[in-house]
Amino acid sequence: MPDIAPNDRLQRISLLAALVIPILTACGGGSSGSAETPTTPPNPSAPATPLSLLAGNTDGAGNQDGAALTAARFSLSLGGMAVTSSGEVVIADGHRIRKLSADQEQVTTLAGGGAMEPSGSTNHADGSGSAARFYSPKAVAVDAAGNTYVADTQNHLVRKISTSGVVTTLAGKAGVCGSQNGVGDAATFCNPASIAVDKAGTVYVSQGSATENPIRKITAAGEVSTFIGKASLYAGGIPTPWGPIPNYYPVHLAIDSAGTLFAADPNDHVIRKYTANGQATVVSGKPALNNEGDTDGEASAAKFRTFLAIAFDAANRLHVLGPDNSGHPTIRRIGSDGTATTLVRAQSCPIPNGIVAGPPGTLCTANQMVVKANGEFLVAEYGYHGGSYKYTQLRSYTPQGASTVVAGTPSAEGADDGQGSSARFDRPGALAFNPSGALYVRDNGNGAIRTVQTDGLVRTLGKPGGHCTAVTGMASEFLALSGPTSGSLRFNNGPLATDGAGNLYTVNEERVFKMRDCQATLLADLTPLLTAPNYIFMPNNASGIAADSTGNVYVSTLKGTIFKIDTKGETTVFAGKVGTLGHADGQGIAAKFSAPGHMTTDAAGNLYVVDGLSYTATVVGPTIRKITPSGLVSTLAGNPNATPGYADGAGAAALFTVGSILSGETASIAVDNKGNVYVADPVNSVIRKIATDGLVSTPVGQAWRYGFAAGALPGIINRPAGIAVRNSMLYISVPNAVVQVQLP
Repeated sequence: MPDIAPNDRLQRISLLAALVIPILTACGGGSSGSAETPTTPPNPSAPATPLSLLAGNTDGAGNQDGAALTAARFSLSLGGMAVTSSGEVVIADGHRIRKLSADQEQVTTLAGGGAMEPSGSTNHADGSGSAARFYSPKAVAVDAAGNTYVADTQNHLVRKISTSGVVTTLAGKAGVCGSQNGVGDAATFCNPASIAVDKAGTVYVSQGSATENPIRKITAAGEVSTFIGKASLYAGGIPTPWGPIPNYYPVHLAIDSAGTLFAADPNDHVIRKYTANGQATVVSGKPALNNEGDTDGEASAAKFRTFLAIAFDAANRLHVLGPDNSGHPTIRRIGSDGTATTLVRAQSCPIPNGIVAGPPGTLCTANQMVVKANGEFLVAEYGYHGGSYKYTQLRSYTPQGASTVVAGTPSAEGADDGQGSSARFDRPGALAFNPSGALYVRDNGNGAIRTVQTDGLVRTLGKPGGHCTAVTGMASEFLALSGPTSGSLRFNNGPLATDGAGNLYTVNEERVFKMRDCQATLLADLTPLLTAPNYIFMPNNASGIAADSTGNVYVSTLKGTIFKIDTKGETTVFAGKVGTLGHADGQGIAAKFSAPGHMTTDAAGNLYVVDGLSYTATVVGPTIRKITPSGLVSTLAGNPNATPGYADGAGAAALFTVGSILSGETASIAVDNKGNVYVADPVNSVIRKIATDGLVSTPVGQAWRYGFAAGALPGIINRPAGIAVRNSMLYISVPNAVVQVQLP
């Protein structure tokens, strides 16, 4: 297991992602691989429920509650776990505190909710259940009465949750990083990382920094003092390409049944225990510079690398989870005399891209652990596929190494063609309709374009048995987006659109491609037209595409311009001005856009645009724009003077979030034959609807709930990417699946 947990890695990557905000795919009209005379699509039988699966598999990461083995999902930011006296397991998960029932059959949310990406420096609110707010808590502990204590890491707070789910702030000042002692909010913490509570209700919290890693102490009355000023003798190091940066990592805390505090020290590679007055004794290992290793044996001979978790079992035996010399996790037992014994060791873990991988059940990706009442280890493991972690699963290990799944559903990426749930996708994005009824899907993870029939049959474009058994011409640029700089840090390409003749269009960087009769050709290169001075964060590439019924193609670019390519291939500026970013309605070049993205057209030739993909770069709030065939630009909904958010309402009262700096997900757009506009919001995991009277509502999905629950609307959907409408059916691409909604 790597020393950096997946959730920590995501936080570090976000520092880079904040500088280049990638764009995912968009949706347009519909097409086949060849020009064809449009036909009336067959009417499929109505789905059994308003929200249902069309093709693929919807399992994977999320925060959905429910039956542990079938419905429950966990995020990729799983923090620490703790076992209550009644056998329940409390889990820090994303911005929530979850609970696994004592019989291991149900997962519920104890407290927390709201957006996954807080605005500003805090995401803090006391309250009951889902009204409370946390910001990436890393650890939890429970007392004998069943109260839960939370190291609310990014809020710099210590929180308390009563048995009834009421959240209060025990100590600390929200958003303030510090080490000030005092009572309640007079005290400060800085990224509290581990927490433990003794039988008297005294709470211990660890934190780390470049200069120290103290252990703080909080009485039941909220009085904060420094228990240990510097828990480690030697600094660890944050790896960089230029060498490690000295840093004192927080120690991992646990308390035995007698009330003695233990700390697993990842800097000194030892385990210590403390008396009530703070006197430290090394229990196992030997503190020395560069003394890390993986050696069992008596206390002075034992060696450890770093630690991921520490926990006592019901018999008061201490256990630690940490990597061996190969970076693979081990579960080790520490005897009362300090002897270290390895109980379970991960074996033969692959390390693609420098990341330890291996499916759950191998211990390869474990990063959290507690010990259940029966002596088995409950471990959190990540599922890896295609370059990154995809899901989290809880598994139970015996001391002999046998494991069984307890909770969480694995994702099912793949490239298999087939019918309905037997088909597989890998991060499907943009959607576009073929006039004969098939749905085109940009399958990002597979570097392909797939087709889905109304009955759920999935085939791959350019392969035997699919539309176009082979694609000729510039096939790689069209299908797999292998442009000359496609591997560099740029906004992603790949939106799809079709015209009334069945031609299929996409963009790759600054180039626009067309496929007709299964041959891909270059329609236009916008590079010479994007010569205005570069704006920081704003590369030149195209970010959306749409086509009208007569064959005109429209392309949005991040430089604030929408181009029109007419049926003769002539490219002109349709709206906006290259390099002039902002927000202004008006005619043609008098209008201003702020990083426009995905687009679609209606039957009358009106163009609809998602605008404001990068608030960080432009400080213009997200809006949905409309452009008439004559080039008149207006704002349908959203407030350019507001930060990205989530609120229903009319016109400017509605708030949108159309992009994520962490994941690169951006909103897609579609319009039905009644003139209602639908916007996919992957960040808040909902579909928004803008009615013809301008009223914005949320018909599909529940804000900030990530998973999939078929049935009556609004249901639950997971980070919708592409979106398309045909007749009364709304189609949505979600991670590894395409789902459908029967519109009223």
